[in-house]
Amino acid sequence: MSGDRCYVTVYPLKSLRHRTPKVAMIVSICIWIGSFILSTPILMYQRIEEGYWYGPRQYCMERFPSKTHERAFILYQFIAAYLLPVLTISFCYTLMVKRVGQPTVEPVDNNYQVNLLSERTISIRSKVSKMVVVIVLLFAVCWGPIQIFALFQSFYPNYRPNYATYKIKTWANCMSYANSSVNPI
Repeated sequence: MSGDRCYVTVYPLKSLRHRTPKVAMIVSICIWIGSFILSTPILMYQRIEEGYWYGPRQYCMERFPSKTHERAFILYQFIAAYLLPVLTISFCYTLMVKRVGQPTVEPVDNNYQVNLLSERTISIRSKVSKMVVVIVLLFAVCWGPIQIFALFQSFYPNYRPNYATYKIKTWANCMSYANSSVNPI
């Protein structure tokens, strides 16, 4: 989404020609294929196991052959699911803010209407800049806790799961899901 927003903002006229339903379908298919490829390491470590929670249940659990595999997987997941998206949206929105910050026409005349338009443009730029910062921060704040928890769980040598860590992990998962509800369309 941030890439599309960036493209429309930085290249408004070019985007009118290139943003067609056919291109949208191709981009969507490429995103799905890329997401599937990035998710394939998950398939290697997921196992169905028996458990008990108000009766016998089956659970899909991560099981790693060694601590090294677990750490490599968690690090990969952190980079692919958190760090790269944060860097990507930060880069895209920085380009957008720079583009919105550039005047389209330099005022030659110093009359009242030109000054009024200039003030309105500055106000719009300020609002866009604030929205961009909020979007990036919301992503980082919503997805950060579960990523940090996973890193802590994997790399902290004295980590022991208990009810408190279970509650923290549940809260962190809920935060990551909440990001979908706060991102503006």
